[in-house]
Order: sequence, then C-alpha cells, then structure tokens
Amino acid sequence: MTARPTAHWAVLGKTPQSLDDYDVIGHSTGALSKAEFSDWLKSFTSGTVEPEALPRVAASHFSRRGELWLGLSLQTKPESQDGFHRPYTMTWHVCLRWEQVSATPVSYRALYEALLRKDFSGESPFRLSLRDYDPSRLSGVANATARRAAALLLTGRPVCVVRAELPMEQRLDFLDAVAALLPYGMRSGLAVSTWTNSASRHRIRLSFAEVAPSHGAWELPWEKDVPYDLPPEARRYEQELMRYEHDGLARLIGRLAALGRPLDLDSASDRAEALAHVREHTAVSLASSVRQLLPEWLDSLARGDETRLHELNAQLSPALDRVVDGDRPAYRDIVRRDLTRLPDRLAGSFTAVSFFEFLLRLLYGPVLSRRDLDNLPHDLAGLGDVPRPLATALKAASTRCEPLVKLLITYYIGDSWMRRQLLASMTVDDLLRLAGRHPTVTDAVLDELAKRHDGKEVTQRLRHHRYLVRPISACLGDAGLPYHRSVLRLGRDRLLLPADVREILETLDETPPQAFILAVMAESGHGTAATLLSGLAALALRQLGLEGPLRREIEDGVIRMTAPALTRALRSPRRFFGGRYPGTTSSDAARIHEVRSAIQRHFDATPLTRSDAQAALDSIDHPARLTDLLAVMAECGPGTAPTLIHWLAQRAVNQLGPHVSAESLDDINTGLRRMTAAPRRALPLPRRRG
Repeated sequence: MTARPTAHWAVLGKTPQSLDDYDVIGHSTGALSKAEFSDWLKSFTSGTVEPEALPRVAASHFSRRGELWLGLSLQTKPESQDGFHRPYTMTWHVCLRWEQVSATPVSYRALYEALLRKDFSGESPFRLSLRDYDPSRLSGVANATARRAAALLLTGRPVCVVRAELPMEQRLDFLDAVAALLPYGMRSGLAVSTWTNSASRHRIRLSFAEVAPSHGAWELPWEKDVPYDLPPEARRYEQELMRYEHDGLARLIGRLAALGRPLDLDSASDRAEALAHVREHTAVSLASSVRQLLPEWLDSLARGDETRLHELNAQLSPALDRVVDGDRPAYRDIVRRDLTRLPDRLAGSFTAVSFFEFLLRLLYGPVLSRRDLDNLPHDLAGLGDVPRPLATALKAASTRCEPLVKLLITYYIGDSWMRRQLLASMTVDDLLRLAGRHPTVTDAVLDELAKRHDGKEVTQRLRHHRYLVRPISACLGDAGLPYHRSVLRLGRDRLLLPADVREILETLDETPPQAFILAVMAESGHGTAATLLSGLAALALRQLGLEGPLRREIEDGVIRMTAPALTRALRSPRRFFGGRYPGTTSSDAARIHEVRSAIQRHFDATPLTRSDAQAALDSIDHPARLTDLLAVMAECGPGTAPTLIHWLAQRAVNQLGPHVSAESLDDINTGLRRMTAAPRRALPLPRRRG
C-alpha cells in the first residue's frame, strides 16, 4: 500500500537579481519556523559543490523540543544569476516527523521521487505519495562496498566513498542500500549525501567525494579492496552481512526495517545492538534453513545419492558455526527419527565422511563433550553398527576433544589400537585424572597404570590424588569395591603395612565410603587394625571439628581399644564426666554426650569389654552416625579394636549387599584375620535381593 505521509517543506536559495545571501525564501507554515528550517539546512551543508556534482541529494535529521524529524534535500544546478551576476543553486527540502517514517519505512529514493513531483508553492504542508519500501530492490544494490560502508559506520566514524564515477541516482541508491543494512532506527541520526566537498568540515556521515576528508573519515574506494585492516566491530558486522545474498539479504533488510526505535551512531551500546540484531536474525534464519534441509540431507544419505549429498553438504556447512545450542535438541530429534543405515556403496565415500563431520558439528557443536558421547549411541541408533565414514569423522573430531572423550570415542568405534596408543601417550597424572570419571574407561586406565614400570611415581601421585576415593565413589558408588582395591595395589607388590594405612587415611579429608574401607581391609597385612581404627577416628574428629576435652577422651578411648586386653579384675568402675565435658559446643558434641550417657546407664561399668562393646555397637541405628561411633569409642576398653573393626566390616558388607562378590568376601575375611591377628567368626555372605 502506498504511504501518504504529511511533509513540511522549505526552499533555500535566492531570487533572481537579488543581492542577498542564501536564505530560506519559502516554507510551509505550522510545525517548523523559517529559523528552524534555516538552522536545519545550514547544519548539513557540505561546502561548495562543484557544478559537475549537481544535482545533489542529501538526507539529514533534526530534533525540535525532543521530537525527531527526517528530511531529504535536492540541490539543483544553477539556472539563474543573482544581482552580482553569480549563478546560484536552489535546494528543495521536504521533512517528515520520525513517528511517521518509523511506523512505515521509507527509502531515500522514494522520498526523492516524491519530491520531484511536488509544487513548492503556497504555505501549506503537502502529502507525499511514496512507493513501498522494497527490500528486494535494496538487496540488489547492496554490493560488497555497501556492506563494508555499513560495517565501517558502526565504528562511529564517517565514511567517504571515493573514485566512484556514477550518476547521481545510482549514488542515491547506494546510500539507500547502506542505510538498509543497518537497523532502520539509525536513520534518525544518519546524514548522507551524494556528494561532499572534502575541504570543508561537515556533519555528514556517509557521502561520495573526489578525495576523503582529512578529519577522521574512513576512505572507501568504490568496489575495491580496502588496504587497511577493519576494526573488530566492523569486521564482525561485515562478516555477518556477507552471509546473505539475494532473497536471504532481502529478508534481512526487511527485518532491519522493522527496527524503528531511534539508535545513535555515536553510542557504542547502540552500535553493539545493531550487531546483536543481525546475529539474532542469522540464528533464526539458519535454524529455519537447517530444519528445511535436514530431512532431505538424511534422505539423500539413505538413498546413496552421493551427488545430492555433496550439494547439501555445501549448503549446510556455512550454517554449522552459527547454530544456536537451543536448536540442537530439535535437530537430534529429526536425526533419531530419519537417520537409517548407510548404503554399502557409500562405505568408502569421502562425501559420506564429510556428511558425518558436518552432522556431528550440527548436533553437538565444534567440540564433543562427555555428555555428547553418552547421547551418541541413542541419537545415531538408526545406523545400527558404526559405519566406517562415521568412525573416520569421529577420529577427526577427537583431535579437538579432552582425553576422556577421546577414550570414549575409541570404545564407541571399537578401535582398541587407538585406545592403547592414547593411553600409552598419557602421563601418570593424566591417567589418574581420568580414573573414576566414567565407568567405561576406568578399567583401561587402571590397567595402564598397573603396567607403568616406575611404581614409586604412581604411588607418589596417588597421594596427591587422594587415592581416587571421591571420583571412584561418585562414578561407581557401591560397585566401586574392586576398583578401590585396584587403586590400593597400584605401585605396590605387597599387602598394606600399618604405615601405608596411616598414610592413606592422612591424605583423605573426609570419612571414606564403605566400599573403600572394605577395600583397605581386603588389602591389609598383619597388625593394621589399630592403625585403621586410629585413622578413621582421627578423620571423624577432623570432619566434625571436635576439640577440647571431648576430643581427648575419644582419643584416649581409641588408645585403650588398641592396647592388649586386660583382665576383668582390672576393669574400672563406671565414671561420670560431669563438668569435664566438653570444650566443643555443637549439636555433634551434644549427640556424643547423649549416647555416652546412655551407654553408662546401660552397662555396669566402663570402659566396655569386648562383649559389652559388641552390644553397644549393635544398638546403633543403621546407617551409623559418626557421632555414635565416636561415643562408643570413648567408652571402649582394652582389646576392643577387633570388635569394632569386625563390626564396621559387617555393616559395610550388609550395606553393599549384591555388590560384594563371594570372592571379595573371602578376601575381606582373610584381611580381617591378618589385621587383627586373631581368629574370629567369618563374615556371612550378604543376603541377595531379588
């Protein structure tokens, strides 16, 4: 629909034979006064214009009491002389309120054509008949020079196009195209001209001239490469614009035309907003394009149409670096639905390899993550087995991945040779960082560590990595018992000595899980019970932050437990702790005091004998709280360490249940006998569920 906005107007010039200087000799009344028209027009003069540069068309802007205006002027060739016999030019100017031109976009060319049809007479504003804003026409004019000019304007500096032998209307179309490559709201502060005098200072941001001015403007040769490097903000904007051609560029121009909120080219934030708008359009455009092409892309693979597959690879590859992560789940859904087995004739095809390289980048981005590898078998399930082109693409992708993902790729494609090479190339620290991060790779990593000839280095680095207790527990949970045992055996060709157990527990910063405690028991040598018990107690005290008399009483209990058993005649009578209790004030300390008081009330005397200690331990709720165990330790007497060690083992076995194999249980029982150096009843096999 043709727009018919109300235009106000003015004429700047002279009357024939007049001795006056240039002035507004006619204007519409109402919105703007003669003085305001004069200020506007004189603010955007560009110096004396050579006759060969006329007619000249310029667009400018004006602000009156906060209201924005957009104007267009036509300066014609001289047709008369003034009183001094000097030829003079006439400038015909029309202007519209911004609210009119922002609601319905207007091109400079449309304003120019409407201006030519008007009779500048009388005193009333007139209506302009403007042809529709045409993104297709503008996209056809937007050559590489126009894209670069738009990008350079976003540096905040003026742009001057030089060495362009073009007629005035073609220059005007170029200015129109440059403005169309920016958000429409930037026209509210953008002055352009088909010609300027470079010797004069002016406020015009985009123009043509014979040479560029020397006061800070960019010099842009017509349709030639610019010899300087573009600033980052200009380079990024130009790169975005260069993604579009023909209909795609027309759609972008249409989107930019809808952005009518005024933007200031002098504002860095407004210039950044322009780039954000174009990138947002790019993301939307690419998402739409990919959704349209993806089913056909998958179909060409299924049909073995290598020619069409190659064409679609070329169409989709430019979009891959611009895909938004939020769109990837939708693409994966399409692939899960439509991807089928690879035809045999494409098994050795380089085009098929490219397809899978592009597909991986489309679905997961430029770098594959652990989560991506976990999802890969599900997303590409339609392929059945892993075809050779996909294996090749994954090997290429692995060069950009972290070590864990590289290893997972070797499992997915079934390449054991690549796995061995990868593991052999890693340092001890690299391997220890991998162990426990994923169930699939932990066995291979521990096997590789076991092969390393320098066992001392492995043992030393294990201390630094806290014996992998936390990662293996987090990854494997109750099933981690055999892996904890493998870690404890690394770098050693013997059972754990008391010094080993002490060192291991000192490296930990919290009470280890049940599976690790059982692993230590299964791998322990003779006489380690006291060390394990002391170490666990010290860990618990550190974890709860207990200090003062209470801590000392628990430590005294542990010392008694690990001492040789005394006769019944030497047992102490029941003691009450009263005011000696505690230097630590906390809910944990209060709980320990409560449990100790209950023990003292229940048993005839303390410290507890073995049988009493067993009864006290059996009364603890499951799972056992650290505070309750510490309370029992504080009340135990000599020779009770084996009782607590055996009780801890039994509770752990019951908790892990089916995760403790019969073979592991035998090893744990054997370890307990070695640790305590005394025969005890063997632990029963845990009850199996199901």
